Amino acid sequence: MEIHSLPDGEPQSNAALPISFDRKFRPWRYRVSHSELKLRSVDPVSVPDVVEVSFYGVVGMKLKTVYRSLVLDLAEPAQAEEMLRFSDVEGTHSSRVHCLVLKSDNGDGWVACLSYSIWSHPRDADDSAPRHRDSVLILRR
Repeated sequence: MEIHSLPDGEPQSNAALPISFDRKFRPWRYRVSHSELKLRSVDPVSVPDVVEVSFYGVVGMKLKTVYRSLVLDLAEPAQAEEMLRFSDVEGTHSSRVHCLVLKSDNGDGWVACLSYSIWSHPRDADDSAPRHRDSVLILRR
């Protein structure tokens, strides 16, 4: 994966969906007040980094408690329609919503949100800090 820098010095990669991770993920945090969901890799200590998938402006979701591996992809049109209907998103608002499927060998889930990002953080990064200086942006939409 090639990494580029934005004008503010923040790294940006050329990653695109679908994107897959051969790691175990769990829902890590959900903030109702911010409509924000985070999934985090929970690999053994031998793995030097933690991958965090953040969804912002979450309007609907269906989650597993554990994803043994994870593929994040755009929903097929019929799936997206079902997600939007479930989330009570109608009309012109639906064009702003990203309908994403969370595929895994142990079952699938989905998230409908306004934006999302995927970061790699050093394992020792402070969980309360928004971004560690050695973190790497994998994908943001």
